[in-house]
Amino acid sequence: MTTLEWLLIAWAVVLVINIIPAFMPSTWMVIAFFLIAYNLPLWPLCFGGAVTATAGRCILALLSERWGTKLLSEKQRQNVAVLGEWLNSKSGWSKVLAVFLYSLGPIPSNQIFIAAGLSRLRLAPIAAGFFAGRLISYPLLAGSVKKISDNVGDIFLQEWKSPRFIILELLSLAMIVLFAHIDWPRVLHIKMPSATSADAGKQADSSTGDSSIDTRQSSA
Repeated sequence: MTTLEWLLIAWAVVLVINIIPAFMPSTWMVIAFFLIAYNLPLWPLCFGGAVTATAGRCILALLSERWGTKLLSEKQRQNVAVLGEWLNSKSGWSKVLAVFLYSLGPIPSNQIFIAAGLSRLRLAPIAAGFFAGRLISYPLLAGSVKKISDNVGDIFLQEWKSPRFIILELLSLAMIVLFAHIDWPRVLHIKMPSATSADAGKQADSSTGDSSIDTRQSSA
């Protein structure tokens, strides 16, 4: 197979593992594997990896927005929606910078994009910060591994089998569950319209509509 074909395979693998929400190997390790095993060029591999990793995480966020809320109660959906509105009101550059700094390290990013999907955040600033951070971290991490090890497969297996990896993944899932259960309106001091107020508004609209009908009938 040609170098381009191996690059396409590597990018496809990166895309898939970033769509799956948990228990996947770190993307930089996958990039390091293809870098060492098939002697692929570092910068094209890492640039394409950053692009496809960002695309995969955005797909994960969209899937979380579409299906994740179905697993939440009505109150939890309202809580998360309030958080999304609050975060969307903030400067886009602040979100870009926060995600950029987070993405510089080899830290799992699944919970960021799942939370973004659940709270219906604008994905553009989050994706921009994630892409910029990974564009720096992937060459540094994968390039360092290539210099110190010619057998990245062993590192792969050790990482995947390690209790630390499993614990981190379980903690990541627990954080996502906790995220949906936090009373965000209370934390952010935002008032939510009560069900009674909403019902009263609907009744008022209904009464207005009935009055209009009565007036038209009287005129007729």
